[in-house]
Amino acid sequence: MERIRVAVVGAGPAGLQASTALAEKGYSPLVFEEHPVIGQPIQCGEGISYNALKEFSLLQERNQFCVREYEDCKLFIPHENLIMGDIHSFTINRDAFDQCLERKAIDSGAIIKTSTKVTDVQKKSDGYLLRTSGEKQKEYLCDILILAEGPNGYLARNLGFNVPSPLIKAFEYKIKGEWGETLEFYFNSEKYPYGYCWIFPKEDQTNVGIVTTAPERKKRLDNFLKEKGITDNVLKKIGGSIPMNGPLTKIYDKNVLLAGDTAGMVNPIFYGGIRLAMISGRSAGRVATKNLKRMELGDDLDFQEYKDDLKKYPFMKKINLKCHNYFYGSSNDFLNKIGQVFDGKYINRIKRRQVGDIIWKIVKKPTLYTKLRILYNLYVGFLIARDWGF
Repeated sequence: MERIRVAVVGAGPAGLQASTALAEKGYSPLVFEEHPVIGQPIQCGEGISYNALKEFSLLQERNQFCVREYEDCKLFIPHENLIMGDIHSFTINRDAFDQCLERKAIDSGAIIKTSTKVTDVQKKSDGYLLRTSGEKQKEYLCDILILAEGPNGYLARNLGFNVPSPLIKAFEYKIKGEWGETLEFYFNSEKYPYGYCWIFPKEDQTNVGIVTTAPERKKRLDNFLKEKGITDNVLKKIGGSIPMNGPLTKIYDKNVLLAGDTAGMVNPIFYGGIRLAMISGRSAGRVATKNLKRMELGDDLDFQEYKDDLKKYPFMKKINLKCHNYFYGSSNDFLNKIGQVFDGKYINRIKRRQVGDIIWKIVKKPTLYTKLRILYNLYVGFLIARDWGF
């Protein structure tokens, strides 16, 4: 059995950012990744915001993974009403993005073991015992454990945590050719309940996908392609599960921290989670660093700092889930009324001269006028999603 200070399970954006934060302070965490190549298989729509890259000083390196840049996006309501979204973003090659984070972690001093799955974890009096599979089955005893193992959270569940529930399913085609000029989202509560279809153009190919609670996702996506006249060759099919209701209430315990999808770090409006994963991972790494120093000094440990730190971010506010429930729980008729009010306007950037026109349209629609607070919450939720949607 090998004794280590910190173990990080999962080498996605959350785990890599946690390991970088630790390594930068002189601690060399051991990172376990079950797949042989970081960033693969890809389970992502492959969009990321400008603000995410700026926050983590990745703009200068964007040529390594960014494909196309967009100043805004288009949101289509059932009857083709167009609402604009003020989201400065990029389409990316997700595997290349994760591999960029991997290089930063290794350069900082982290040790990453690929093709190594942690199959079991047990809480001991002197730490956490991890058992791994792979070429060599081995046991490790760590002082602090960071779990960034994905939305299913098998190890977190074994340690008594509630894992994200429910999960929503996503399915995507990578299609030859560039279909569209910007990021497009299509909402329809009957066709894609609690979700949407998307079109993300890249270079020489386009990601077209669906996220929904409905069954037969492939059939629904195929019908969407027919409706949009997208006929080129399907290069690849991917899918995955996403936490549906945002961050969990309990994200830490004594000497263990949850980060990324394992902690439900997903914005429930667009279901994007890269930036949230990186922030939670960085925070987990910093809190782990502080507690390692406390151990060395014999001081009391404090993991509440982790939750306190994350509370300052807008993506942790309950308004996000309220917006999710209002928006996705609405009928197509209600969505169409919202579309008529905001048609051609930005839902998350209302100019002063537009306020009067919007209020007048709302007043003329009694079903909207009686739900002004809901409309305000929707506006605030989409405003937060501008910076924290993906």
